[in-house]
Formats: sequence, C-alpha cells, structure tokens
Amino acid sequence: MNRLRIFILFWTISLFGIPLDAQQDSLHLEANTVLTVKDSLELSERHRKAGIVFVGADLYSLALSGFSDRQGGAAFISYRVFNKWNMVAEVGYESNNYKDLDWLVDVNGIYFKLGFNWFISQDHQDNSNGFYTGARISYSAYQQQIKQYPVRLSNNQVDEYGSLPAENVSAYWFEMVAGGRIKLISNLYADVSVRPMIYMGSKKQENIEPLVIPAYGKDRGPINFTIVWGLSWKLF
Repeated sequence: MNRLRIFILFWTISLFGIPLDAQQDSLHLEANTVLTVKDSLELSERHRKAGIVFVGADLYSLALSGFSDRQGGAAFISYRVFNKWNMVAEVGYESNNYKDLDWLVDVNGIYFKLGFNWFISQDHQDNSNGFYTGARISYSAYQQQIKQYPVRLSNNQVDEYGSLPAENVSAYWFEMVAGGRIKLISNLYADVSVRPMIYMGSKKQENIEPLVIPAYGKDRGPINFTIVWGLSWKLF
C-alpha cells in the first residue's frame, strides 16, 4: 500500500512538473525576445540619430585670408552611404602668389575634392560623433600668370628676367585624411582633419613646374600638408 501511495505521489509531481518546466522555458523565451527587440530598437535609435547629410564650410581657409597671401574659402557636403561610410565632396576658390628665388607668380581658380570618410569609432549615443580616416582625389583648374622668372647663365647667375602672360592650367593630387566630428549644439558640429597631400601631376605652362597651386600650397613638392577646421550642419 505504501509503495502504491509513493508511486501515485511521484506520478502526480511528474504530471504537474511538465507544465511548470514548459512555462519556465516559455518565460525564458519571452524574456530573450524582449531583450532582442530592445537591442534592435536601441540600434535603430542610434542609427536614426546618425546624420545622413551634413553641409559645412572650412573656417581655416577663411582665417588664412585675414593674414596671408592665400585668399578664398571652401564648402563641403557629406552623405552617409552605409553604416560607417560617408561620401564627401568639397569645392572651393583660392587666389595665391609666389614671391621667392627671383620668381613672381600669381594664381587664382577653383578646386574640387571627392572622396570618403570611414569612422573608426563612434559615440554610442550619437553616431554622428566620432573619429574617422579617409581619402580625397583633388583637382584644381586655375589661371596662372608668371610675372617674372629668372634666366640663368651656365654658372647659375641670373642674366635677365622674363615673363609669361596669364594661362589656364591645372593640377591634381591625392589626400589622406585623419580627423573627427564632434557635436557642439543642436545640429551644429565641429569637423577637424589633418591631411598629408601627395602631388600627382599638372598641366604646365611652357613646361614650367607649378610653384603655387590653389588648395595645395606653395613650393610645390612631392608631399605637402593642410588642415581643415570646419563647421558643419546636420540637415537630416
């Protein structure tokens, strides 16, 4: 009789234990589902906060206009293509001159830059904030006037000076980019980058190598550097 009672008791516990286990599994599944949905919503919210289109201006080039021969300005637009990848286009105008080593050269014209930024790190709360690396292909179409150039003798002494009229020329170079974008207030961001530039080639005047190029700088060499200190506005 005792064995029968023990068997009935064991069978009853087993019978009611199955639904309890099933209920616990169901609760775990629902909890995991809720966490997954929550994570997805948080990820979606972060991507929603990340700006898709930014427009801005380079304040550094404007500042140089106040105390140097370099006059002009530049604007840019950035478009988030996918996740951390942003396409960037820049356009600007600059006039400059070169006065050294018996040369007097004036230039003025426009330049274009096209490339990308890839965000190395991003703010967890706002993906528009972060540090990035990137690259640009740059091209300048400008007018050059060589007001004076030296004509040297075999002993490198200057014999006389010549000049050339204004002519349309061009140059192109490659830029590597390292910078960051930081939110200031509302939709206003600071955008700062350092850019080593590598000269690639040019359309020359009378086969003379350019000494000054808009946006590239003076003393044209194989490598140069520039800084962009800009303010950008998040459109959406």
